[in-house]
Amino acid sequence: MVFEYILINYNFMRDYFKAKTWFITILIFVIAFGLSLAIVYYELGSRQNVRISSAGFSDNISGWAWNSNIGWVSFNCTNDDPACGSSNYGVSIDLTSGHFSGYAWSPNVGWISFNEINPPDNYAFNSSCASSNCNGSNNCTACYNWADSKVYGWGKILTMGDNGWIKFNDTWPNGVLINQTTGDFSGWAWNANDGDSGIGWISFNCANDSSCDTSNYKVTGNVNRPPSATALTAPNWSFSEAGQYGALKAKLGWIFSDPDAGQNEYAYQVIVNTSNSVVNPIFDSGQCFGYNNPTDKCKIDVGVGQFPVNSAMTLNYNAPYYWWVKVWDDNITHKASILAQYNSAQDTPLQADDGAPLTFTAYKHEMPIASFTHFSDNPSRSEQVKFTNNSKVYLSSAPNTAINCTTDQCTYFWSATAGASINDAATTSPIITFNSAGNSTVTLKVTDNNGYYISASDVININAQLPKWKEVKPE
Repeated sequence: MVFEYILINYNFMRDYFKAKTWFITILIFVIAFGLSLAIVYYELGSRQNVRISSAGFSDNISGWAWNSNIGWVSFNCTNDDPACGSSNYGVSIDLTSGHFSGYAWSPNVGWISFNEINPPDNYAFNSSCASSNCNGSNNCTACYNWADSKVYGWGKILTMGDNGWIKFNDTWPNGVLINQTTGDFSGWAWNANDGDSGIGWISFNCANDSSCDTSNYKVTGNVNRPPSATALTAPNWSFSEAGQYGALKAKLGWIFSDPDAGQNEYAYQVIVNTSNSVVNPIFDSGQCFGYNNPTDKCKIDVGVGQFPVNSAMTLNYNAPYYWWVKVWDDNITHKASILAQYNSAQDTPLQADDGAPLTFTAYKHEMPIASFTHFSDNPSRSEQVKFTNNSKVYLSSAPNTAINCTTDQCTYFWSATAGASINDAATTSPIITFNSAGNSTVTLKVTDNNGYYISASDVININAQLPKWKEVKPE
């Protein structure tokens, strides 16, 4: 009986403690899991507060800085693994103003803000700081100066309050700089307060202390500002060029401009259309790196001359054309400009102006052909010489055949160098008297009914006046 009683109680206690053990185990698991969720929620929540004002992949600064007291500082969530998986943060430099914005992250001290507008006591940020006046004495929030490649102003470690201000380039020789070609940061920033509190120096590149063999880190940023295509001109084809080489030609000109010193044109793209749209253009060169590269649509080397659009496509008489150009710089990032549209109050040259600012227009037909002869062929001083106009004119683009000028189709203007007199400069066949010996240039300008004109010139060799002859009876 006693044995049976002990056995029954043993079994009961075993079952009791077995259940209790499972209960305690489950309770501990629930508490631990709850704490883990709370920690994760807090971490995500704290980062989520910054998500609105940061962009991660769209920011133009990335990489890591180092401080011996707080360790690594990440400037972009793309540094994380997985990239931007739990928080989309990052730091940017505005390529117009030079202002920093956004957040960097330190696992040990939390967020480092570049969005602060409320400075510490006895200090006032200069709200008008821009790249041109970003310097050590102008009380700026963190900003970049393209003129000297230095970073100035302040960022802030938020968890440290007013003791968290980080100061950039001021009077020390190794302040933070950004190489405008590579985008690499170098140098040091500083955080310290009264009583020697603070984290001290922050290094932005392992090259600062030759530690790259041990830990190859740096902060890098794309501070290459985009270029622009300015001063677009067209058709850059004068009456005289049209008369010599044909009217259906045009050259498109632009000026490459870059706010960053030392940048040149790396590539260009030309688009031409008969409507004010880049959709379905009649011509698109694509990105051109040089003549005939990558396609035969590329007709000039970058930065050289003007684009001969007639060599890349067929122009039509009296047809207006819209055109655009994009350019790339020769920085390693090859930043592209916006697509600039031709928009000029006056075409170049004035002779070709069509009165529409967005277009250039090909000439209606070919230029007149100015031509003349004179008699006598070897005139002398004071001799009257008759000049005969032999000019031709094009009435339209079709038929493309020149006909002899008539007074209804052409007007004339004759001129000669000093020492000559013309009886009628506007007639078709004037009489010109040369009053001095030597060479004299005679020019005929022929203008058709569309105002197109061409000039032709001839150099006339004028002999000295013939001697007077007196007949004498032979002896």
